[in-house]
Amino acid sequence: MKKVIVLILLCFITPSVSAQQNGVKKPGHIYSDSAIIIDSKTGSILYSKNGTKRMNPASITKIATAIYAIQHSDLRDQVKISEKASRTEGSTVYLAPGETLSMEQLLQGLMVNSGNDAAVAIAEHTEGSVKTFVDKLNLFLKEEVGVRDTHFENPHGLYGKNHYTTAYDMAKITSYALQDEQFRELFDIDSLDWKAEGWNTTLYNHHKMVKGEIPYPEVTGGKNGFIDESRHTLVTSAENDKLSIVVVTMKAQSKRAIYSDTRKLLDYGLNQFERNYIPKETVFQLDGTSYDLKKDIPFTQPVDGKITQKLAASGELTLYNQDHEEMLSTTLTPVKGTPVTHTEAVASSEHKGQFSEQLLFYPFIIYMALLFIAGVSVFRPGSFNK
Repeated sequence: MKKVIVLILLCFITPSVSAQQNGVKKPGHIYSDSAIIIDSKTGSILYSKNGTKRMNPASITKIATAIYAIQHSDLRDQVKISEKASRTEGSTVYLAPGETLSMEQLLQGLMVNSGNDAAVAIAEHTEGSVKTFVDKLNLFLKEEVGVRDTHFENPHGLYGKNHYTTAYDMAKITSYALQDEQFRELFDIDSLDWKAEGWNTTLYNHHKMVKGEIPYPEVTGGKNGFIDESRHTLVTSAENDKLSIVVVTMKAQSKRAIYSDTRKLLDYGLNQFERNYIPKETVFQLDGTSYDLKKDIPFTQPVDGKITQKLAASGELTLYNQDHEEMLSTTLTPVKGTPVTHTEAVASSEHKGQFSEQLLFYPFIIYMALLFIAGVSVFRPGSFNK
């Protein structure tokens, strides 16, 4: 009877939109050496190419610098520019030694014109020195953001042998930063008037999709980077009425290539996925040990694909897409007391979607089973009065 109930439920929750119907397919070729798409709300990985490979980020480092400064300083602070900051190499907003600008203006110069001098001024003001800033930034990224494989040597992204991150970590850092309203505003500035002692001009965002040079209405922000060692790097956020995603592309050999990759990944991410969840109080069992969920676990899945799960002895639950690529993992806590005997059940969902190779013990299923049994009994031969 259990198997029949499962089949009936899956018929109702099977997706109605397929990849073929909306015409957007998984990108077959990406020029960038490393690339990733994640849902910025659920953290699910929607696409990955060498997503955990160490790469030099160049100026997309400034995303981390910006969110740390926003959370550890006041945007109204007045910052005096040091000689060291004014002499910083690379892209600049031509800060003059001794002049004073607000932290907000420096952050704008950092994110819109990719000012390396602004990055140093921000670091010195926030933590007293660049070294202390970078040490605390690395600790913050590990403990607060949860990065796996990132270490920065400076706040701007100029080359350093031990200055590295991964596409996955950069997507996590950006998703974390996007939770902050002040950061979101900075991330989406297309242009602004800049007035300072050393430079009076109009700044235009270097990210072509944010600037509007490459139109893509769903884009909500971005940051580019380039040094010889890293080649082109790009971080882009976008959203529609269903999803909000972050796309990271790293080490493309040309601007044309990296924007081509980003467009493909945006099209795929925004059109091929939908959100789902595993409801709280769902129970899993492995080798006689039961694990239940204390809260809903949201995830993002392909609209026409199946999700499989694997529960390790450590209690780590991992979700995989139809290509057996990891989408999400979380650690469950063993249930104290008598283990449940159910090892299979279907996931409940507020959206269309399906779980395969598992059944989740959930009260709604029991309720549906009782209704089904009652219905069968009514239609048995001899059950009608003649």
